[in-house]
Amino acid sequence: MTNKKIGLLQLASLTFFLSISSFPLFIEKVIKISKSDTIISIILGSIITLIIFKGILVLRKKVKPKNKYLKIIISLILSIIFIYLLLETTNFITDTYLSSGNFYSILILLLLMCLTISLKDYKEITSLSLILIFIFIPLFAINIIGSTFSLDLTYLKVPFTNNIIDILKGSVLFFIYEIVPLLLLLFIPYNEIDNRKKQDKYLYLALIFGLIIIIIDYLLLYFSTSTNILTSYNYPFMLVINSLSSTFILGRLSYIISFYLLFSPLITLSLIICVIKQLELNKYIPKTQE
Repeated sequence: MTNKKIGLLQLASLTFFLSISSFPLFIEKVIKISKSDTIISIILGSIITLIIFKGILVLRKKVKPKNKYLKIIISLILSIIFIYLLLETTNFITDTYLSSGNFYSILILLLLMCLTISLKDYKEITSLSLILIFIFIPLFAINIIGSTFSLDLTYLKVPFTNNIIDILKGSVLFFIYEIVPLLLLLFIPYNEIDNRKKQDKYLYLALIFGLIIIIIDYLLLYFSTSTNILTSYNYPFMLVINSLSSTFILGRLSYIISFYLLFSPLITLSLIICVIKQLELNKYIPKTQE
């Protein structure tokens, strides 16, 4: 008999991708606020995320969105988030990969991919997350190795050189971009998870792993170029990817290697569709653990 429950590794993989989904799309907004102290904002925002995430884990065991009006409101909010993330992801693909491509063609293609992934259920999305993480890890490792050739320690600056208010604003903005995708975990039925007693531990480790990846990503940026240059790009992390083309043996494949950046937005968009579908079809009625 096939096990229909979601495995802990599958759910942890999904949590990991949700935690890093905003970084390539929105880090420029945090850099513009915190400037050279962005790493401090990221660390503060990460600490806040880890604290609030505890509340998400508790709510997952108790939340019961049965009221139809509440479901409609949640679906509308998720739809707005979906449209915003879909447009940003399309802009990201257009700006970094297919500059000569048609925006609306890319948007429709991306939408069709998300719809296809979300045709099934949460188990299929979490299974896909687990598969993608085995692709993500080696590609990310290649990216780190290749990027180290372009690092320059002269970009290191004394911390807290900017206004403390800006640092705090940057940390709050980072927290918001982190926590919104993670809130989607509330809608995955708690009782459908295998080995629930270890769930909190696995999800916390997945989130910590994601935050570490973000910090490493930003440090690659920080030691690659100046803050002024970073703020002049809509998607500054692509500067690290571009550095592979001239410094690494696989440079000609730099854009193929960078496809791992698309995994997280794709998973997040697909999960939003799946959540809305479950809410509207009245299939999601989680029960509190006995």
